[in-house]
Amino acid sequence: MDDQGCPRCKTTKYRNPSLKLMVNVCGHTLCENCVEMLFVRGSGNCVQCDTPLRKSNFRVQLFEDPTVDKEVEIRKKVLKIYNKRDFDFPSLREYNDYLEQVEDIVYNLTNNIDVENTKLRMEQYQRENKDLIQRNKAKLTREQEELEELLLAEQQGNEQRRLEALQEEQRQLNVKKKNKQALLDELHQTVSLQPVPKIEEVLYQYKPLRVETYGPRVPELEQLGRLGYLNHVRAAMPQDTAGGYTSALACHRAIQDAYSGLFPLKG
Repeated sequence: MDDQGCPRCKTTKYRNPSLKLMVNVCGHTLCENCVEMLFVRGSGNCVQCDTPLRKSNFRVQLFEDPTVDKEVEIRKKVLKIYNKRDFDFPSLREYNDYLEQVEDIVYNLTNNIDVENTKLRMEQYQRENKDLIQRNKAKLTREQEELEELLLAEQQGNEQRRLEALQEEQRQLNVKKKNKQALLDELHQTVSLQPVPKIEEVLYQYKPLRVETYGPRVPELEQLGRLGYLNHVRAAMPQDTAGGYTSALACHRAIQDAYSGLFPLKG
């Protein structure tokens, strides 16, 4: 896509991503600005093949390859003339041969092969099958109208179902609101709205825990360092103290265990 550009001003989509390319009947492109400049005087020719052009025939390029746009446009014009259907032929073989002829015509006009003879061939076919072409056009128009009616009916049905779904959703919301309000009313009638009585509580007072060891008096935790109990105890690492652990605490518990039970109980 980056190498797509206007052959007249040389602007590409790489340099100008918003570049709008237009294609004409000859299959060559021009940017929108160059089309305007080309027809300032009312007429102009293709800068690549010198084909006489009309501004009204330009259309926005839809495909990366402008030849595809050219083929699409030619195919539309050809199929307006070659509009026979399979039931217009006595056999499938004849219908397939007819389709091959149509493809040959489209190919020739798209690739500029034997264009004059191909156009003469189309004109002759159009004269010889004028009535049939008109009948098929009318039939195609009726089929399109029927298809549009079916699409419209389907759209109306979808819209009706959508409205019914919205109404049902709204109805359910209303039911939920009514149920919620009924529950609130019931709670209002059964639950007392008197203020909750205030309960006076005595504040907690901390009392140091006294461990009875039934032995010699255990030194207090604060005395262990001064009395030398911690001289040979490994100091706590920083990660140990994160949870509140201290070397003195562990030592104090070990002393409590050692002192416990040294004095026998008197019976």
